[in-house]
Amino acid sequence: MTIFLNTYFYIIMIIMSMLLFVYLYNQILMNLICLEFIMLSLLMLLSNLMLMNNSMIMVLFYLVFVVCESVLGLSLLIILIRSYGNDNVKLLNLNKW
Repeated sequence: MTIFLNTYFYIIMIIMSMLLFVYLYNQILMNLICLEFIMLSLLMLLSNLMLMNNSMIMVLFYLVFVVCESVLGLSLLIILIRSYGNDNVKLLNLNKW
């Protein structure tokens, strides 16, 4: 019974973090933080579901994917800040890219 309650809690966490991701669309750093929170809640949901099946190798594959995604996002943020001086998406003209 508690496993199902945890699953519902993780799904609510994912939905709330997606709403924050949509609400904070103009700051890249806040978008990256919301994406990491989505990935963290998906990791907890996945580990909760895989614990019942005894197949935790999928969680390791997921962790590798999450780390690569976060490193790519932070490197793009650093390149953006060094070239433009801020991380505000509204001030950027993305047609130049």
